[in-house]
Amino acid sequence: MKVVPQVFYKHPNIEKVLVDGLSCVILKSVQQADLQNERYLAAHALTLVLNGALQVENPEGDITIVNKNQIILLPKGLYMISDIIPKNESFDAIVFFFDEELTDEFLMNFEKTSTDLISDTLIIDYDQNLRLFVDSLMMLYRSKHQYQFTKPKLLELLHLISISSKGNEFITRLQSIKNRERSNIKKFMDENYDKPLDIEDYAYLTGRSISTFRRDFKSKFGISPKKWLIKKRLAKAYVLLKEKHDSVTNIALQVGYENTSHFIKAFHKEFDISPKQFQINHRKNIII
Repeated sequence: MKVVPQVFYKHPNIEKVLVDGLSCVILKSVQQADLQNERYLAAHALTLVLNGALQVENPEGDITIVNKNQIILLPKGLYMISDIIPKNESFDAIVFFFDEELTDEFLMNFEKTSTDLISDTLIIDYDQNLRLFVDSLMMLYRSKHQYQFTKPKLLELLHLISISSKGNEFITRLQSIKNRERSNIKKFMDENYDKPLDIEDYAYLTGRSISTFRRDFKSKFGISPKKWLIKKRLAKAYVLLKEKHDSVTNIALQVGYENTSHFIKAFHKEFDISPKQFQINHRKNIII
């Protein structure tokens, strides 16, 4: 699973236009399809498709197709995303990531409305105002590395959308994101413990503050989230190391460890043996 926008900062075919932490503007251009790519959006995103199309599937299995010259709002969360590339052409898109602090600053300008929505996603038309904004943004900031303007330009984008034909729906959806319904914490954690997510991410995804998440988790599991995650991930790693002829690095990634050295240290502490030596010993026992 890829965590974005962080992974985009290292991608050779993705250009960083403006960056300030998790708030950023990136330009993506690829000629090879990226299919059924599981991603965790660590910040809310507005994706403008310039060429090709985008297929987005949320955790509930709802699929949305975003066509050329359309913008989709994707709240922070888990998705399956596929780039749809026209024959002999490229998939081109601009993605605007904006963090919760920026969202809160923007929403201070609006009264609270009803937030009973079926879906957080929204397709927005790429109207004349937004075209002028994007054209000037690309002309003024590409390759200039003037990152101090990231948040002001993102706030300007949000305001332009708020006065568009989908403005009221856009504001309502952003307000609903702030008041996510709580999900079943046990079911969600059992299904997603092997994702490379932090406690803060799990709290958000289950619709809780960090303190409430820790309290609810301890009540449900009788152990802290951190200790539970370590035990669950290492238990899965134990099985995978026995059953799969895969590298320790790949096994680590499959159980939510992006840092292999951290995985090796945790595994050794739990089982008093390194993952590699455990693999070797198990294979010897099978042969014998």
